[in-house]
Amino acid sequence: MTKKLYYNAIIRLFRKNIVMSNVVSQTTAILLGTNRNRAVTIAVHVIFWVCIFKWFLFQAQWVAGDQHPEATYMIGFQKYTIILACFYSISYVLGRQISDLKIGLWILLILVVTLLVYGLGVYLLYNYINLREGMPPYYRFFVKNISHLGLWTFIKDTDVLYFHFEQLGLGLFPPLTVKIFRVAFQSKLEKLKLEKNNLALELNFLRSQINPHFLFNTLNSVYSLIEDKDEVAASIVFSLSNMMRYALYDSNTSEVEVNKELNFIKSYIDIQNIRHSKRLSIEMDFMDTQDFKIPPLLLINFVENAFKHGVDKIAKDSWIKIKASIDNGNEFCFQISNLKPANGSPKSVGGIGFANTKRRLNILYPDRHLLEIIEDKLTYNLLLKIW
Repeated sequence: MTKKLYYNAIIRLFRKNIVMSNVVSQTTAILLGTNRNRAVTIAVHVIFWVCIFKWFLFQAQWVAGDQHPEATYMIGFQKYTIILACFYSISYVLGRQISDLKIGLWILLILVVTLLVYGLGVYLLYNYINLREGMPPYYRFFVKNISHLGLWTFIKDTDVLYFHFEQLGLGLFPPLTVKIFRVAFQSKLEKLKLEKNNLALELNFLRSQINPHFLFNTLNSVYSLIEDKDEVAASIVFSLSNMMRYALYDSNTSEVEVNKELNFIKSYIDIQNIRHSKRLSIEMDFMDTQDFKIPPLLLINFVENAFKHGVDKIAKDSWIKIKASIDNGNEFCFQISNLKPANGSPKSVGGIGFANTKRRLNILYPDRHLLEIIEDKLTYNLLLKIW
């Protein structure tokens, strides 16, 4: 009996430790912003803002007095809604993929608008409450001080402006402190993940270097053997060799000249054209792209999709039109159109490859690119502009 009680006590203690461990890990995840449970996140926000509302009611009671609960709730609720709108507006801006300068300007604009709304709201609400009978003398004296120069007293009188600024600061300080801490921690965490991924990619790249180089050299050897015997096969090997040269050597930089990227696309199209020569018409219009540079292998996915979702699914004649140019001085423009299969799905774009290309564009060219897709029953048209 004694052993049974002893084992039961150990089991209960073990379960309690597990529960405590889960609570601690969950709480840590919530505080650091790494929690992925949406229900928990919503519950935490509700609890936090209920506590903030209680705090504002306590402040409002100090202003309106204990005998005026309705005025207390009106004052507390007004401040609460303004702080709530300001906080979530700032949170929305912090979550946008825009430059730090634009984030700073948007936050400054939100704070200025909040101060204006709060100052005007306090004047109107406090003077409205002041019309009621039975308000304490200190309240009437307070309203007189913050309203003695009319509606814009909080701008004309620096003491009143400082008072409103202080009240907003005290209201925004707790939630914004938590938010900024979480954003900073998440940014640091993303940076560490990126460094880890880069190290893994670099290691994998070093491990796999020997195989592509061996294949590249082998292709050159095969080309020299068949150059005079089979022109079609030699042309395929030559195009494939050019593609591998670009992928191995030219694409190891952050940016390449557009001409090199377009030559890579030409080699890819040369191979595809041999496969579909009897039923495929290709028009390429590559104008002078000057010295414009883009990330390597940025455009190839669009061309692959034209073949994968267009040419490969059409049994009869098909066509692809590709155009690249520099417009409006220094704006790179890439257009590709292709015929769709008669029973094609409404969405003819690729999956992971296309999504990754869009993500690269959003990261590398925030607010500096346009990716437009237009589809109808017969054609699929894609337009990319980078400036």
